[in-house]
Amino acid sequence: YIISKILMAIPEQVDYLIIGAGIHGLSTAWHLAEKLKAKGKGDGSKILVVDKNSIASGASGVACGVVRNNYFQPAMRELMAHSVEVWESDPETFSYHSVGYMQVSCEAMRENLAQIFSEQKAIGYESVFIEGENASISYMRGLFDDWQAQGITSVLHEKRGGYANNTKSMYGLAGKVEELGVRIITGVEVK
Repeated sequence: YIISKILMAIPEQVDYLIIGAGIHGLSTAWHLAEKLKAKGKGDGSKILVVDKNSIASGASGVACGVVRNNYFQPAMRELMAHSVEVWESDPETFSYHSVGYMQVSCEAMRENLAQIFSEQKAIGYESVFIEGENASISYMRGLFDDWQAQGITSVLHEKRGGYANNTKSMYGLAGKVEELGVRIITGVEVK
């Protein structure tokens, strides 16, 4: 049951209805439209995305925008590497800035970082791991000559990854899905 806050032409029937115009909804619409086209089963015009407010009005609009492969859960490693590739595929549209990602940590985190680095290395995800207080300080001062932090004993420096301006990213993604024929209607509440 769909209620529109504004009078818009909501279709009586659609093949695919996606609720939410955030990262999950728009990404689903994008990939579904591409798959339909690739399989010769239509295009994005079979897809409708509705959102009760607007594009990126929920969590996707306020997320920090960090794009990285630095998660402790091993099962996430390949998924995150794939996600970084998606961001890298169209940095201008996604407002993506490939500046890398660093985790600079104390001794309590060193073992975890070593494991993350090992898993990144196993899938070919480029990163550098530095261990030991002197080596860590030296590495950081090689990047930032005024580095002052004390007590660090490990540095995990992902060469890929970076950040995205989240709202601009979502509007860029919305443009991609609309180019594929997907219709996005905002101001629609689903009950």
